[in-house]
Amino acid sequence: MLSFVLIGVATIILFGVVCAFVTNQYMQEGIKELPCKAKTSLKDVKLYLTTTKQEIDNLLKTNPEELEVTLNNILQASGKIVTEQLAEYSHAVSLTNLNDIVSGLESIREDLRLMNKITQELRTNASQLDIVVRGVKKNLLHTLAACTTDKCQRVLHDYKVNQMSVQVDFDKYMDRYFPKLLVSLPDVTFALHNITVLMDSNIVSEVSQGRDSFLKIQKDIQHAVNQTIPVVSASIRRACNFLATIANNMTALIDRINVDIDKVYIQHLEVAQNNINQYSPYRYYLGLGISSILLTVLMCLTFGLLCGICGKRPDGYGDDCCNKGSGARFLMMAVWIIFLLTSVLMVITVVHMVTGVMAQRGICEPLKNPKDNRMFELVDELVQIKRILYPKNPNANINMSYIVTKCHQNETLYNVLNLKNVFDVESLRDYSGRYDINDTIQQLRRKISLSPGVVILKDSARSKLNDLAQSGLSDIKFYQYAELLAENITNINLEHLAKQLREVSAKLPEGQEEIRLSLEKNAHDLEHYHRDLVMPMAMLSEQLSANALTLQENIKFNHSSMADAIHDLVDEVTKAQQFLNKDGPEYVQYLATKFGNAFLHQVDNFLEHVIESAMFKIGRCGPVSNAYNATLVAGCNRILDPFNGFWASVGWCLILFIPTIVLCVKLSALYQKSDPYPGPLVEAVHDKKHVSHHGRHHPAAYVESYDGPAVGYERERIPDAHQSTSYHDSRYSDLAPKNWDFPNGGPPRYQPAAGAPPPLSTEYERPPPYYYPGPGDRN
Repeated sequence: MLSFVLIGVATIILFGVVCAFVTNQYMQEGIKELPCKAKTSLKDVKLYLTTTKQEIDNLLKTNPEELEVTLNNILQASGKIVTEQLAEYSHAVSLTNLNDIVSGLESIREDLRLMNKITQELRTNASQLDIVVRGVKKNLLHTLAACTTDKCQRVLHDYKVNQMSVQVDFDKYMDRYFPKLLVSLPDVTFALHNITVLMDSNIVSEVSQGRDSFLKIQKDIQHAVNQTIPVVSASIRRACNFLATIANNMTALIDRINVDIDKVYIQHLEVAQNNINQYSPYRYYLGLGISSILLTVLMCLTFGLLCGICGKRPDGYGDDCCNKGSGARFLMMAVWIIFLLTSVLMVITVVHMVTGVMAQRGICEPLKNPKDNRMFELVDELVQIKRILYPKNPNANINMSYIVTKCHQNETLYNVLNLKNVFDVESLRDYSGRYDINDTIQQLRRKISLSPGVVILKDSARSKLNDLAQSGLSDIKFYQYAELLAENITNINLEHLAKQLREVSAKLPEGQEEIRLSLEKNAHDLEHYHRDLVMPMAMLSEQLSANALTLQENIKFNHSSMADAIHDLVDEVTKAQQFLNKDGPEYVQYLATKFGNAFLHQVDNFLEHVIESAMFKIGRCGPVSNAYNATLVAGCNRILDPFNGFWASVGWCLILFIPTIVLCVKLSALYQKSDPYPGPLVEAVHDKKHVSHHGRHHPAAYVESYDGPAVGYERERIPDAHQSTSYHDSRYSDLAPKNWDFPNGGPPRYQPAAGAPPPLSTEYERPPPYYYPGPGDRN
């Protein structure tokens, strides 16, 4: 039962020994990795600070500069902005459309001239083509009629040579043949003449003067605004300089921290790394030695239990190396080691325990849970972080626990460091009163005005525009060009007919040389007419159709016709002129107020963006929190937790050594007991084995006598063996007299008790424990 109890205790000790080895190894790895991981965390913090600095510069320096440029551009274009809105509201924008129409009259006139020229060329070529086609038709009819072959007759009927003519006729003198076609052909000469007359009467310049009169309103407004622009720009510049000063102060603090990281903290970590590389192996070997001592005790207990449970008891007939006596000696060796080294191990364990508990309670727990922690309060009293951050504001409400807690909540740098004590970013909302931007904008608004008596379209220009609408340009049906010119010039493809005539002439029989020559001549003429007359006319027709369709779309000006566009635009410009002279000044004041409010609203939006970014976006402390937690893991979880686990494992084993000592002492006493002398039964078994062994292999073997050397050897060993046992007492002692000088030649004979069976032999003289070889002859 005690053995099983000791096995259980040894198993629990085994757990402590394994934990000691493992925690010692983990602790060594954590110590080696701590400087490297701390350096990585510092680099992450530096990257975070650098990124935050860039964000601050963009928000408080770059963006205000861009806003300043944008606002100055708006001020420089204020006259144009007001005028465009005025033109859109009063429909004076139609004056621009009228100006576009009259400005395009020159190109319209050129297009009409080109169309008229192309039409004349087509008519000339059509007259020539009609004459030559008639001559070719006459010759072909005479020649094909004289030809007697079937192919000639087939050409005559398939190509309908008797009907060959010019299908589209542009010759104005041949109206008797194509009266309908000539009547429906558009004539651009009347419109071209009217447009030329209007342009010669300076219609373009008169309409442009009206547009210039309206643009003068823009120039007058811009000239008035330009007197106030420098004041507004100066106010904006002061506000931008103030934001840049805030940015410089914050980035200077960040630069100082980055310099300290590079020149102080990183250097300290390099020194720590060197010291760790130099001295940490000593601590590791110390822990390894302590773990090895525990392992040695455990091995002694293991071997002791193994020999004690599996080995046999010690006796005088054999000396096995792993008997119970060896197990007892192993157990006592474990007891000796425990007594010799327990005090040293206890001192080391206590030192480790005190150090680990103090570090856990004084460093790791406060760092992991900084809120409402007494240790952080002590640190705040010693460090006085508010005096470092805000030397001019000692009453600032900030401490280390506040900073760490806010950082873990991923707050912005403004909220983490409570920069409100330096500058309240929400105070930017009252910038207009601080930098007089609002008053300056009001002065600018009063500068914007409109004088009455505006004339943007004279009566003469209105009259000429009406003449342009009645010029006949809108009456031209340009689509008819495409319809008429879509057909082929001739009703027969002259090139195909010429090719067929050559094939027929080549197959004429002999005796028709005159017909062959006539067919070849007509084929040559048809090819010549197709190449020199039909093809150029087709190209001119395509050009004329394209120009006509393009011009038709360009002169509509988003209306059904040019006349409708001019009449509508003239009416709108007339109404716009009346509005400008009647309600224009008041509406311009409204636009000026709207412009000023929009200007201030844009500045307000930017400042709201600055406030929101500073309080909720820029410099979120998540990366620093991650670096902080990574350092805690590297220091507390990877070093201090194994450290505490090490001393707990050693202490666990030391506590278990107390019952181990008791169990080892009791089991050692039990394991050292030897078996009693087995008596005659063992001797009889031994004699039988001995006799059978020698009798089987050596039938005539010599058997030693009682007084032989073997007996003397046994006599020497048996008492020695029995002396070390607790079963050695008087009942196993030889009670015979020790004096061998008996009379009658020997000791007295053994007399069996009454009623006992006769002895096996007369040679059996003494009782056990003396060896009796059995009956037989002795020398």
